[in-house]
Formats: sequence, C-alpha cells, structure tokens
Amino acid sequence: MIGSMVAIALMASSFIAAPASAAEFTPEDIIFPVVGDVWYIDTWGAPRSGGRTHEGTDIMSLEGKGIPVVAAGEGTIKWIGATCCYLAIDHGGGWETWYIHLDNDTAGTDDGLGWGIAEGITPGTPVTAGQLIGWLGDSGNAEETDPHLHFEIRFEGEAIPSYEYLVNATVLNEPGEPIADPADPADPSEPADPEPEAPGFVGYFADDEGNVHEQNIDTMFQLGITRGCNPPTNDRYCPERELTRGQIAAFLRRLLDLPGTETDYFVDDADSIFEGDINALTDAGIGFGCSETEFCPDASVRREEMAEFLVRTFAPLDPEKYENAEATNWFVDDDESVFAPSIDRLASAMVTVGCNPPTNDSYCPTDPLTRAQMATFLARALGLEVTS
Repeated sequence: MIGSMVAIALMASSFIAAPASAAEFTPEDIIFPVVGDVWYIDTWGAPRSGGRTHEGTDIMSLEGKGIPVVAAGEGTIKWIGATCCYLAIDHGGGWETWYIHLDNDTAGTDDGLGWGIAEGITPGTPVTAGQLIGWLGDSGNAEETDPHLHFEIRFEGEAIPSYEYLVNATVLNEPGEPIADPADPADPSEPADPEPEAPGFVGYFADDEGNVHEQNIDTMFQLGITRGCNPPTNDRYCPERELTRGQIAAFLRRLLDLPGTETDYFVDDADSIFEGDINALTDAGIGFGCSETEFCPDASVRREEMAEFLVRTFAPLDPEKYENAEATNWFVDDDESVFAPSIDRLASAMVTVGCNPPTNDSYCPTDPLTRAQMATFLARALGLEVTS
C-alpha cells in the first residue's frame, strides 16, 4: 500500500528540503494529527497483504469522513499524491510524518471526486504544528474499510512505531487550538474542584443487562469494532447468538483495517456478503479454511477456531505474550484438538481462562462461540478488558 503510493507521489511531486529555520522536531512533542472523536490501537507489525507489515497507526474516525487532519509538527510539505489523497511533511533532521487516506469524496458521497487536502497545501509549503492540512477519509485501498488516517513517523527513511507518541501527543480542540496540558499546575486563585466521582459504565444495548460480558461488549461498541444485531436500530446485541466464520472474518478485518485483495482463496464463499473479508483475512495469513478449498462462511465458529484466529492475529504483535514458554497444557479437554497449541498460547496470554468457572480446567473447544464471548476475547487481547 504505502510503497506504491509513494512511488506515484515521487513521480508527481518534487522533494523540498525543510527550511533551516524550522523548529527542531521531536516525536515526543507531536500534535495529535486528527481533531475529532477517534479510536486507535497499536498494530505496528501487523500482517498486511503481499507479505507486508503495518508501519503506522490507523486512527479510526467515530464521526465518519471529513474530520480535520493537522500537521503533527512544524515543517514543509514534502510530497502530495498525484490524484489525492496523501501527503508527507519534512520536519528536518531526517524526520518525516506521513498522512494517508485523506478524504477524496465530495460531501455526503463516495464518488472519489473530492480533494481532501487543505487549500494552499502544496509541495514546498511551510506548515506549523497543528495547522489544518486536510480531512480524514477512506481513499486509496481504504475504500472498503471504515474512514481513518494511516499515520506514520519516519526517521531517515525508515518508519518507527508511532503509537506511544500518539498516546502522549497534545490533542487539539480545533486546528491550531491545543487543549490545556492537564499536567499544568492549577491557578492558586481558583478554588480546587472536588474529586469527580468515577462515571458509571454506560450501556448501549437493551438485551445484555446482567451479562457477564456486558462491559466488554460496550467497550467493543465504543471502539467501533462491533455493532448491534438489529439494524438499523441496533439497540440489541444478541449476546448469545452464535457467530459464523464469515462474521468473525468481518470483525477481525475491521479491527486490523486490512486491505482488500483480488485473490479468491475459497470455492464456497462467492455468495457470501463476507467474501471480501474472508479473502482479506486469508491474504494477511490470519484466515484459514474448514478444508483445503472451503471456508464454510455460514458455519458457527468453534471456540478452538477462535483461539487460532486470535493467535494468528495478535502473536505477531507481541510474540513473548503468546509463546507459552513453559509448554503448559492448560486444559484437560483439548488434547484431541488440532488447535490445542493455539488454545494453550491463548491461555498463556490470559486471553482465555476456560469455560467452566470457577475451576476453569476446561476450554470447551468444540462449543460454538457467542457474540458475548467474542467481545471478551477481543477486549482481553487488546488489553481493554473491563472487570468491574
């Protein structure tokens, strides 16, 4: 994805050196590059099509396309895509930031006829930290995913992990208007505010009250990873409904923001609405069939299969967490499962604790996975589990 876009950009635009007067860039002091409601996780190194790995952070919009994208630091526009919509800023000293998937549509459409780069932003234009440079969208190979900004920090031509810098970045109320640093000391002339009470957890669905997985269901909804089961109202989650293999392909593709592929891996999914998700997941090395040629998109996902999907998804991001270094056999009922190694790796990572509390010495490998269980699996894998 990124390599091909850069090649186009290099043909269309010239490299412009950052001005000598530009402030020294340090990624520790960056401005968060999107102004609006977003979510993001650390997917550095996640598999992508064509054998690539992810070299940035995907900042997913909770508001749709068109929210402002701003310069993470002072510098000069280095290149802009020939047909819209991506650009890079040269900050001097070997540092660059890249902004991919800007909005290429006219308002309210998906026509590809827009120009999601702010007026006056051209190669060689100097920009200040927090200055509006464009708007978030779904251009390029993000057309089949939710709107987001692919953001990279690069040093001397090599991408570096950007997630931790984004977590500590200064967030803007609007382009050019930073929020006050919460670490700043309070004005002694002002009375101290009382310690706020911890907010209650807000529920989103009417049919999961009292479910042990309820808070993790709400977390997955807040992140845009899961939705309701009764569109367009979507006020129900159907927590005990079994997930199909096609549905889990869609969930994981949305989570990882995987690009599409023209490769058709299976013979039995042509009529499935999840065919694109299935092929994208398989192209990334995560999807696998129920046989050598079939995916069985309408079959229920078994708990043992979910273990394999999750290990393939998350182990590349944190190998030590999922290695099961002591080769522990965590459960008594999975020895005959071909997925037993992945089940044990999942238990070692504390993403599963078993299916028979409080003993939890069984995994129930052939039981179908419910939508509620899926929410907790993903919340634990992402380090976002809510337990109280």
